[in-house]
Amino acid sequence: MIRREDVEQLLAVGNESRSFEVKGPGSLKEKPFVAKVARAVMAMGNRRDGGVVCVGVDEPQMKEMQPGLDDDQASEWADYDNVAAALAKYSDPAVVFELAGYALSSGANVVVLDVAEFDVVPHVCKKTFPEVLQDGMTYVRPRGKPESVPVPNSAEMRALLDLATAKGVREWVRVGTLAGVPLTETKSQEQLDEEEYTKERTTAWAEPSPVVAGLLEIGYFDVAVRPTTYSSGRILPVDLESFVTDNTVRLRGWPLPFVDYRAPRFRKGTMVGQDLEASGVPHHEAWRMWGSGQFLQRRALASDLRDHSDLLPADPSATGAVAVWDVLLYLVEVAEFGARMSTYLEGPPITFDVGVSGVSGRELISGDHRRQLYGPYISPLDTLETHQSVASARLLTEPRQVGVELAQDLLKQFGLNVPDQVLFDYQAQILDPS
Repeated sequence: MIRREDVEQLLAVGNESRSFEVKGPGSLKEKPFVAKVARAVMAMGNRRDGGVVCVGVDEPQMKEMQPGLDDDQASEWADYDNVAAALAKYSDPAVVFELAGYALSSGANVVVLDVAEFDVVPHVCKKTFPEVLQDGMTYVRPRGKPESVPVPNSAEMRALLDLATAKGVREWVRVGTLAGVPLTETKSQEQLDEEEYTKERTTAWAEPSPVVAGLLEIGYFDVAVRPTTYSSGRILPVDLESFVTDNTVRLRGWPLPFVDYRAPRFRKGTMVGQDLEASGVPHHEAWRMWGSGQFLQRRALASDLRDHSDLLPADPSATGAVAVWDVLLYLVEVAEFGARMSTYLEGPPITFDVGVSGVSGRELISGDHRRQLYGPYISPLDTLETHQSVASARLLTEPRQVGVELAQDLLKQFGLNVPDQVLFDYQAQILDPS
């Protein structure tokens, strides 16, 4: 379930996105309003990783986080069973969501529906409501203007069908693996050419923007996710941006990578990218996508952007901090992105080159007051790195385990040694709360 702090960060951006929509305020007894919320949750449910609908905030007042629900409205929308029953009247299959009521720092009360991606087949409207919903229509959140609308064109319909197909492929691989069916990897005609990938990385970061230059002054993740073997033309230049948006991972409130449709993207040969320094939100990142299938991202450490007591080092001699949860959750998301890349590219093994830089003298901390580390665990090096190549069958069936293993490789370089299961349980507690 998305946290209140993450909701406030998304509201602070000041506009809706493909994965975040605001509605309201309104009553659960107002049928036109409920129909509009149903349209939004069906569209979110038809997105990869789903999305969030915040009831109680008007779009023009997102930054102010106003006006909020009155007490009666908040009470109505906080009743999960009644909300689920009201929305189920319109959606086939019923939308799966988590629900929470939050009192925002602005004083406004809202109810948030964290909508899950559809399970087997997309959500289709089964009941007409005049001027809002049409029986038989499938609603989506298309690229471009963030809104919940019927599938507007063949490209959006193909994206929805591709998502359903990808889910079927991953389920087939999972069941086949459990049944002992041998699953062979797609063979490449070229051997891994590390030099070619290195040339792409060098070119990608050769002319740093102010955002990239700023990242070099603080602590940051430096990640490359790529097919193990090199081929320059896996993805056509015209398809690079849609590849990124179609495979974006949203396991928490913030997507990986973040694509800002209001800001320009840039192209250089067979590469597309964007540098982001979100206004009013503690988030700095730069990403690059190559036609070879190599994805690059540099992203600031949470401990360098957020002013919070849980993110301070305990050792007074430490130069700064690195939070376990920041490393763990980020690399779980990176592994999931690699799984989606493998599905899109028809099953090549995927290689992860992961580094965290600017960490000399930093202390590894929990970052969560409920979980303590008994160190200190201080990094002796400025850059810590790990490298792992993963067969597609394993990556598609165990992406979170791969993410835990990547995180372990970095955490052990601080001197921390905990069982994989501890980290696996920790990420599951945050990403899949019961």
